[in-house]
Amino acid sequence: MKTHDAKRRTNRIIPPPPGPEEGDEALVAYLHKYPAEELEKAGYLQEPTPEEIRDLEESVEREIQREKVKGLAGEYPKTNRQLKVQLVELLSRFAILKPTARKELANRINVIADKARDLDEIVQRLLNERHDPEDIAELLYAFQDMVGYIRSYSEKLAIPIVEIFDHAKGFGASFNHEPTDRFLPRADGKAKRSKKRVVKR
Repeated sequence: MKTHDAKRRTNRIIPPPPGPEEGDEALVAYLHKYPAEELEKAGYLQEPTPEEIRDLEESVEREIQREKVKGLAGEYPKTNRQLKVQLVELLSRFAILKPTARKELANRINVIADKARDLDEIVQRLLNERHDPEDIAELLYAFQDMVGYIRSYSEKLAIPIVEIFDHAKGFGASFNHEPTDRFLPRADGKAKRSKKRVVKR
């Protein structure tokens, strides 16, 4: 049975990767959705060129430099409420969610809610505190970082939440997607990256 399921996942039609105009976040979401093994079999992976390796190394080095001078941005993420247990209890009222799916959904909602509170605090600091241009740049950097968290953790939330809504409204099961519990595979919302291969764009 497992072999059949694995073969079915491998043989699914994988769309081409997003182009540069769609931004890096779209590429991260794409890599999160499709494992490297499937992308390679579909012909969407290739060995990086020397220029791409150099660009990657420069990008990593610049990110290391940024981490050393984050200033006010280093205060975030700040909010860390433990809402998961309460959210799991809330979601247990929906039988269509398996226990693992409830925990995963609760975790994602918890993280997004915390980062949303951080975003509001950052905006209030920008508007109501006195800052020099460097401070403003640091707070804006923190804002972008929190947006990245929300974008990452919101991946795959729409389908299970809409399914919960439809169930509560008595619309019946939806047949145009997989079961809800299969849309919540990871807690960190991050895509695995490989230094050896890059996606064709």
